[in-house]
Amino acid sequence: MGTKRGIISLTYDGTQLCHVETALPDLAERNLQATFYAEPSTLLDHYPAWRTAQSRGHEIGNGSLIGAALPDGSLPAWTTAMILDDLAEANDLLIDLFPEQSQFSLGLPYGKATCADSRNYLPALQFTFRAIRSGTPGINPITPQTSKNLKVVDPTDLSGSQLIQIARQAIQNPNWIVFAFDGIGVGKKSIDHKAHRTLLDFLITNQDILATAPVIQVAEQLTQTPSSQLI
Repeated sequence: MGTKRGIISLTYDGTQLCHVETALPDLAERNLQATFYAEPSTLLDHYPAWRTAQSRGHEIGNGSLIGAALPDGSLPAWTTAMILDDLAEANDLLIDLFPEQSQFSLGLPYGKATCADSRNYLPALQFTFRAIRSGTPGINPITPQTSKNLKVVDPTDLSGSQLIQIARQAIQNPNWIVFAFDGIGVGKKSIDHKAHRTLLDFLITNQDILATAPVIQVAEQLTQTPSSQLI
């Protein structure tokens, strides 16, 4: 298409049961695809469901660090080498479980990308992953360079109208907005199920000017296609 559009990526952390029971059906009802950042143990608990999800166009990304982080996002007990080893092990698991998916984006914990000795570990990861969803709040310009350090929106406790107000910012400039969901309807860092559905309905209603796609799909297209022709 010739008209520039804003982009939304819906991401979900931890391959949780509520994602299987709530998020996936909500998305399927509207034929929307998202990125699910996998925590290995919960991924294996419901592997058949995630295998089906991936076959339907969802990205299963590497989220192995999310569960280990402190509330502020930091990993003070981890060295950079430990982080790289953990991510490599998780990548191997994803390759074994989802051989049809050749690339996996990385989802980092929301907050600081720091490890032992308060070192910023993000630069060490940028050679390994085509796309990295950071834990830094904000919205993103639609450029190839953006993919290596994507800012995110934390939707915790936001209403449907508040989520829509944020999504509209992707239309105005346009921008690439990445929502980082935790619980849907349940959990400490959750949003109301109705709010989730309200946002998805807005995305469908405005799909002529607002594209919705998994992180890795957008990142790959940005390296190959002018932003005015994306998605």
